[in-house]
Amino acid sequence: MRIVQNEMKFGAYQRGAVLIISLIVLLVMTLIGVAGMNSSVMQERMAVNAQNSNRTFQAAESMVGALTNQLYANNLDLLRESMQAVDGNSSSVAVKVDAANGIEGSYQARFLGEVILTSGSSMDANESSSDLKGYRYELIGEADMDNTGASSRIAKGIEYY
Repeated sequence: MRIVQNEMKFGAYQRGAVLIISLIVLLVMTLIGVAGMNSSVMQERMAVNAQNSNRTFQAAESMVGALTNQLYANNLDLLRESMQAVDGNSSSVAVKVDAANGIEGSYQARFLGEVILTSGSSMDANESSSDLKGYRYELIGEADMDNTGASSRIAKGIEYY
């Protein structure tokens, strides 16, 4: 009987310890789960921001491409306008790029100055003249996405002779 009494005393001291240890383990597991959820939410936000940034970049590239296509079609109105402007900038042409995603874009030309080529250059078309004039421009395309803060600006330099 003495052994039974010792076992009962030993059991009396352990009463409730399993509950406390289980609650501590449950708390640690909950904290790990919450930290994992916060990490996945942050990664999702970063992925959405990268996607929005990529969309506006592509839209800005499209704006520069649209202006370049106008120049290939001999529509030089924006280049002429930029040469006559005091600040060297033409007016900005706004375009609705992707209405479903709220992406708007614009393009414009900026006059940078004259380029003077001396004789002997492959661009010298007139043998009797020592100068051939060319003009430098910057084609600018911009795009913004509504309610996201994502925007891009692309500039492409060209020389026109």
